[in-house]
Amino acid sequence: MSRTRRPMPAGLMWRYSLRWGLLHKPCPGAFELAAAEVLPGQPCPEVVAALWKPGAGYVVSIDFQQPESAMRRWSKEAKARARQRNLAARLQRQAPLFADELFSRETARRPAYYAGESIQHTGGSDDAR
Repeated sequence: MSRTRRPMPAGLMWRYSLRWGLLHKPCPGAFELAAAEVLPGQPCPEVVAALWKPGAGYVVSIDFQQPESAMRRWSKEAKARARQRNLAARLQRQAPLFADELFSRETARRPAYYAGESIQHTGGSDDAR
C-alpha cells in the first residue's frame, strides 16, 4: 500500500522540548529545561536530547506549531448563526415544548453573545447556572 505525503504548509515548524512529564508529582525545578524549533521531519536536536536522562521525570515532547496566518477567524455573523443554531438544537433536544420561549429568554439575557461578539472569560458567577 503506497502512502502519499501531503505537502506541509509553509511556515510550519516542529518544536522539541524537554518538559516535566510526571504531572501527578510537583516539578522539582523549571517546567521546561530546553526547547528548539526545527523544520518538519528533522530529528530531535542534540541540545534537547543531551539533557534527557531516563527516570528523571522529564520527557522529550514535540509540538506542531502553526503559523498565525493559518488560523481563520469566524466573522461575527457566522459566530452568531452558529451560536443561535446550537442553542436552538440544544433546547429542542432538552425541552421541545418550551424551546421557543427558552430561546427568546436566553437570547434576551445574553444579546451580545448571540450577536456573535467575542466574550472575555472572567470566571465570574455569570457562567454558573
